[in-house]
Amino acid sequence: MRAWWVLLPVVLLSCGRPDTSGVHLMGHGGLGQGHSLPMNSAASLLGALELGVNGIELDVQLTADSVLVAYHAQDLSELTACAGLVHARTYAELRQCPVTGGDGSSHPIERLDSLLSRAARQYPGTDFTLDCKLFATDDWWVYLHQYANALAELSRIPAVQSRLVVECQVDDFLLLVQQKQPYLTLFRYAVDAEEAIWRAVASRFAGIVVSDDRITARQVAHAQDLGLQVTIFGVGSGRSHRRALRKGPDRLQSDAPEELVPKR
Repeated sequence: MRAWWVLLPVVLLSCGRPDTSGVHLMGHGGLGQGHSLPMNSAASLLGALELGVNGIELDVQLTADSVLVAYHAQDLSELTACAGLVHARTYAELRQCPVTGGDGSSHPIERLDSLLSRAARQYPGTDFTLDCKLFATDDWWVYLHQYANALAELSRIPAVQSRLVVECQVDDFLLLVQQKQPYLTLFRYAVDAEEAIWRAVASRFAGIVVSDDRITARQVAHAQDLGLQVTIFGVGSGRSHRRALRKGPDRLQSDAPEELVPKR
């Protein structure tokens, strides 16, 4: 049996901050799932940037009047006192549907143009990954065109130009965005890593985004050999951070970003 002092360096190493050298660190929905501040709220998103992460990931939907807002769930009833799809309401109506945090605090659903402009001014050099959720109330293709047009307009705001990354699981939508704004960085959201890799290569997307439990280190290396960047999400503890980082991703979306960056 080894003496305890022989094992001490190993224990200390496993308890320390993971080595994130060369990895682009992002707050998933801001400060992540499980935090008292709700994901996608301004407080959570700006709170993550205050920690010193490289960027933030946020969920995006389109309102009835073509305003891009930060909201995750398909139905408003999942997170607010309202009900129905975001796309069925105007932005003014959504202002009456605040999200309640775990601490009982109330947070309005934010519009992206003002939120990202504010964040870009306060935290120069950070970037914004937009996880586009598609829930239409009318004609699918009309909806996709409206959504893609809104993203193109957002990308023209001087404060956020060149800072946007768009991710989605729907190829038709990504290709439409690519057509309307070819300079946007596009990532294919992956359910199956191998399929997403070949689809991303064929469509000339910048990369793939995939849950940690759905990709191996070999697949990460294969994607990178083909010129793709790999984003891993679904991590929120020291152990899961280390497991994901050992796979060698380019980008990591964390549900506990405070564990990855040195305290200021």
